[in-house]
Amino acid sequence: MSQTPSTPLRFVHAASVGDTARALQQPGFIERCVDAYEAIGFGTPSESEVRSWRNSWPPLVDALVRAGLEDLWIHLEFATLDTNSRMDALLLGRGENGLAGVVVELKQWSRAAPVANNLLRVPGDEKPATHPVAQTAGYMAFLENWFESDTVELNVRGVAYLHNADREQTAEMRNAAPPALRVPVIGRDDVRTASGSAELRDHFLCGDLRGVGEQDLKQFAEARWRAGARLLDGVVAALRKEPSFTLVGDQQTAFLDIRATVDQRLRNDGRRTFVIVRGGPGSGKTVLAMRLLGDFLNEPAVLARYGTPSGALTRTLRETVGVPGSAPLFQMPRNRVKDCGLMIIDEVHRYRRFSGGFGSYVLNNLADVPVVVVFLDERQRVRPSEGVTEKEIRDIAAGADSEIDVVVHDLNGNFRCNGSREFVAWIDDLLYGTPRAWDAHDYDLDVTENPSSMERWLAERVEEHRAARISAGFCWGWEEVRLGEELPGVVIEWENAHGDTQQWHRPWNLHKQHTVDLAGGSVGPESWLWATQEGGERQVGCIYTAQGLEYDDAGVIIGPDLVRRGDRWEAHPETSHDKAMRGVDTDQYLDFALNTYRVLMTRGMKSCRLYSTDEETREFLRSLMPTGRR
Repeated sequence: MSQTPSTPLRFVHAASVGDTARALQQPGFIERCVDAYEAIGFGTPSESEVRSWRNSWPPLVDALVRAGLEDLWIHLEFATLDTNSRMDALLLGRGENGLAGVVVELKQWSRAAPVANNLLRVPGDEKPATHPVAQTAGYMAFLENWFESDTVELNVRGVAYLHNADREQTAEMRNAAPPALRVPVIGRDDVRTASGSAELRDHFLCGDLRGVGEQDLKQFAEARWRAGARLLDGVVAALRKEPSFTLVGDQQTAFLDIRATVDQRLRNDGRRTFVIVRGGPGSGKTVLAMRLLGDFLNEPAVLARYGTPSGALTRTLRETVGVPGSAPLFQMPRNRVKDCGLMIIDEVHRYRRFSGGFGSYVLNNLADVPVVVVFLDERQRVRPSEGVTEKEIRDIAAGADSEIDVVVHDLNGNFRCNGSREFVAWIDDLLYGTPRAWDAHDYDLDVTENPSSMERWLAERVEEHRAARISAGFCWGWEEVRLGEELPGVVIEWENAHGDTQQWHRPWNLHKQHTVDLAGGSVGPESWLWATQEGGERQVGCIYTAQGLEYDDAGVIIGPDLVRRGDRWEAHPETSHDKAMRGVDTDQYLDFALNTYRVLMTRGMKSCRLYSTDEETREFLRSLMPTGRR
């Protein structure tokens, strides 16, 4: 009998393998699974996803029935804590050592060619795909590190099943699998030629498993899903040994005060507190957030959690920590959070304004969290659909059913831009106040004549083993292109001193399918990791992939959406290719444009080069530079 999914477990279908085999024969089964998918909150499945269910579920279930595994329990589309990640199938069975969970990653591929970085190229699909062994290992790490029960252990296993792949292709996939991962790959011929049910059971790592009972299912359903001690210790160690997470000055003051606030709130009657940490670019907001997470993460009474609306920052932190199974600790803030004493929300100015906005999130999804710390810079709001202000946070706290205390800390230091307060003040004067000449000597700032000279400067920095990146305003398209076609990019033309037309063209914001070329060579990292991974210097980044991150040297291309005319800045939203700006009027767009370029100009730790595509604006910027450096 199929079960209705219940929190915290989320899945499209769950039943015994035998019952599932019979359900697959019934009319409307797939349609009911679509309804369940939507009811759980996964969204609406795409046509290709539904097609994969129709094509992949029957071969799996048929093979399990042939293996005599009808009494095993099967979950289809089983969600991890991050609901964007779902296991194709999760089998539950009982073995000699207790309950076992077998992750099955299903692929319809009949052919797939290995390319760079554990990626595969599947014919007919332009996007490189992650090797199914790596996918399976990731789900296994989640189960191993997040399943917690006082009554049952979960022995975790995993297998990749390519039900259309022949023996030759399956062998190639095995050879291309990451060598350290303990995940077998089986294909169509392995299943067809199995000598009997025993061999088939072994193929799916179920040779020692029998069916589960009601008590097993109850124990699995009632288990807690939270990070285990080993995982937390690994993440804490990674955070504490990271030298860039060291605190100084007002970071340390804020850290000690927030610690005291958390301790006090966990000892008293449950009164809630919002802590607002204000700070400009490079003031150390993310560093402080990581230090708070590292200190509180494995304290049983606190169990701190971290979230940021920035996808680029989320991906970068997961890569930085690099502990298998730790991805759910770094989340986009949207899901309900329980068993947590401290929720840290970084880059809260990026929070999207929909479905009740930030107020609905903190009052509903974080209703059980006594202390919420938010990191805020109101001048980093760059989209009309985003943004939270201090006033809004105070209004939310005052309007709650039980009033919430608000505490504010300011981070006034500057740990970016060579520690130059003068540079950050100069940028703010340039964009929001009265521009003035640059005459400080504690930061390397200049204006370039064209993008080629900017790129030559960048190449020199890269030769010095520095991380140098060029970013640009969103004044060029980011259209999808087919594999092998010219990549979308930033294209700029200008005339040289002899009147000849010059052109500079670089790809930007690479989609996953463009990170490797037709021969399997690396073009560069995916856009979300452009700012921090090797090869990012070969593409141009934008505001959405740079915000919250930093690098040694920053080149900034100011597009035609922001120009200087006389004593003021003018916005030209009609030149923007950012879909988020559709319908935004000129005055609104000016605010967003100024904030956008402020963010881009303050990413560089050691130097910055500015270039405007508009000659009058470029001349204005040059006039602010020291005469001897023009």
